[in-house]
Amino acid sequence: MAPALVAPIARAIKDDRVTALAAALGALRTSGALDDPALFPEPNFGRYARKLVWADPGLRFVIVGMTWAPGQGTPLHDHGGLWGGEIVIHGVMAETTYELTERIDDRWRFVRGEEHLVAAGSVGLLSPPNEYHALRNAGDTTAHTLHIYSADLTRSRAFDELGDGSYHARSVELSYDA
Repeated sequence: MAPALVAPIARAIKDDRVTALAAALGALRTSGALDDPALFPEPNFGRYARKLVWADPGLRFVIVGMTWAPGQGTPLHDHGGLWGGEIVIHGVMAETTYELTERIDDRWRFVRGEEHLVAAGSVGLLSPPNEYHALRNAGDTTAHTLHIYSADLTRSRAFDELGDGSYHARSVELSYDA
C-alpha cells in the first residue's frame, strides 16, 4: 500500500485518535489519494462489499474500502467498541445515528437520530459509546466509502427491533470480499 495513503493516517492517530483523523482523511481526498479504484472491492449484489486495504503491522489501525450498490445498507449496528472514521469517496450515503439509552439484560433501547444524507468528501467519526448507526447507499449509482478502525473489525452487533421500542442484539461475523 502506498505510503501516501498510510503515512498521513498513521500520523493522525499517533497522538489524537479521532479528531486528527478527520483532517487527514479530508486532505487525502483533496490530494486524490483516495480515488484509486484498487481501494474498493467489486460490488456484491447480495450485500455491501468489504476489502481490507491495509492492516498496520503495529496493530494500531486498519483501512477498509467498501462498495455499496444502490439501496444497500446496514441494520442498526455497533463497531465492537472500536473508534474510527469513515469518508464517502463516491456517491451519496444516508446515515442514521442512534444513542443507547438503556440496556437491561438482552434488551437494548435507543433514541433514533435524524437521517442525514452524506455526500462525497464527508467524514464521520466514531468513538464509543457513540458508535451506533445505520448506513445505506441513498443514490442510484454505486457508492464507495473508506473506513479506518482502531483494530480489525471482524465482529459487531446488529440490533433487531422487537416492536415494543426495544432491540435485541445479535452477533455478526464480518468478512472481506477482496
